[in-house]
Amino acid sequence: MKNRFILLLLIIELSGCKVFRPASRSTDNLSVTANGQGAGSASKPVFLQDISTDPAARPASKSNTIVPVKAGFSGDPASGRRTNRPVGTDDYNQLRYKYSILTNTPVEDLSNLRLLIFMDQWYGVPYHYGGTNREGIDCSAFASLLLSTVYNENQLPRMSADQYKTTRRIAKKDLQEGDLVFFHTYGKGHHVTHVGVYLYNNCFIHASVSGVQINNISEGYYLSHYIGGGRITQ
Repeated sequence: MKNRFILLLLIIELSGCKVFRPASRSTDNLSVTANGQGAGSASKPVFLQDISTDPAARPASKSNTIVPVKAGFSGDPASGRRTNRPVGTDDYNQLRYKYSILTNTPVEDLSNLRLLIFMDQWYGVPYHYGGTNREGIDCSAFASLLLSTVYNENQLPRMSADQYKTTRRIAKKDLQEGDLVFFHTYGKGHHVTHVGVYLYNNCFIHASVSGVQINNISEGYYLSHYIGGGRITQ
């Protein structure tokens, strides 16, 4: 009888042990506190800060320094700094394909790698009157920088009207890559107030009020405001 009594006491004691207690299966309130310990529903979860999958949410570069990228190397469009990664065949073909579509030009006609790299770095940069960097640039500064970087032409005046005066007139049908195209923006008969750089197939690149972009001279607005083409004379 005594042994049975002892056995009964042992069973009662073991029934209160954690070994026999069912584990909680609820996952509704799982979270991690700042010290890494688990917490219940009363604790606030900790999230990773300042992370976004939206490229547009990345902070813009504050650099005011323009470092032109030389042909043969790719660069960072945000900062303008040259990278150490050579432009390979795949990169070159992607640039040619992209700007072939934008200008409706056969891929094989796009052979100036320096020009393709420059356009890709500046495409979409906002317009700012008097601006000279990637935070904002105006049309004449953009044209001057493009000709200097891509064609080593460093004598172009700063203002579009002066650029028009110092270049040789070129008929529209004779325009070539790197020529300048001039427009008026204050009504018919007014002097030159806007400039772009001719590419191919009637297309030109310029810093417009919508930012650096490619347009066609034959488009309604540009056709009606076109003044003429100009070529730098040696």
